Amino acid sequence: MKLAFLISTHTDVTQLKRLIEALPNNSVFFIHVDKKADLKPFTDAFIGDDRVVFIKHRVDVKWGSINEVEYQMELVRAAFDSKEKYDRLITMSGMDYPLWNKERIVQFFEQDTQTEYLTAIDVSTPSTLSEIYREYFFLVSKPGHWRYPINCFIRKALRLLGVRKPLKCKIADKTWKLYKGAAWWAITPQLAKDILYEWDNNKELSKWLRYCMCSAELFAQTVAMNSEKWSERCLFYASGHDSLPKHTPLTYITWKNKEIKVLDIDDLDTLKSNDKMFCRKVITGKSDTLVNAIDRINKKG
Repeated sequence: MKLAFLISTHTDVTQLKRLIEALPNNSVFFIHVDKKADLKPFTDAFIGDDRVVFIKHRVDVKWGSINEVEYQMELVRAAFDSKEKYDRLITMSGMDYPLWNKERIVQFFEQDTQTEYLTAIDVSTPSTLSEIYREYFFLVSKPGHWRYPINCFIRKALRLLGVRKPLKCKIADKTWKLYKGAAWWAITPQLAKDILYEWDNNKELSKWLRYCMCSAELFAQTVAMNSEKWSERCLFYASGHDSLPKHTPLTYITWKNKEIKVLDIDDLDTLKSNDKMFCRKVITGKSDTLVNAIDRINKKG
């Protein structure tokens, strides 16, 4: 069982190093460092570790924009270019951490070789959620960013003008429906290859999703779920899974004050009871006691 971890990061080298040390030894780690960040501290931390590959194609990441799909696809491409054969490609953030020990992670994927751990719901049919994706997001930004009020103004103006984004798209002789999921997935290389092919060759699909909010939660899902080959192997939810925590079957995520909560020792009991493989997010200096406790539990088996 060979796992490829596709990791995006921009800060906290100490946490990234600890994350990689806690993951299965026989894995390879492909890492994208945000172009805004200094690459040297990251590469210096892994000198001599042949399992760690820093990809050359670096993206100036803008939250919620299509360039998040770009770095995802470049991580996938790097895994294929390595000529190694992987059983799973697993996307992660540098602020994730495993809740299971190395052996249990490997055993999980050995025992389930068919399920594609990529979640999706259909947002092409009318719903409260689908209304979000009928809006054009030209200046995607989080609340608090200086562009956020401008973004809101543009969206409101377009709504008043009746300008709406289609939730289905006809490309060549095929009608594509829009699907949403999470940017954290664990998929087979066969599915990853098909997703990368569409990114490289289906420019109309990329164009359709370019001005959607959080395209990285749409692209892989839309490709997979519009395929007879893959749709039945993914995790499709008809309803009730419209929030990020419900879209991450392998990763524990929770919110606090409209942001993903930084986990600490007070979250330990909750993490132990949810039985997920990973958690997000942990930060050096704030989550150290929690991570130490997780390591102790994993050492006991």
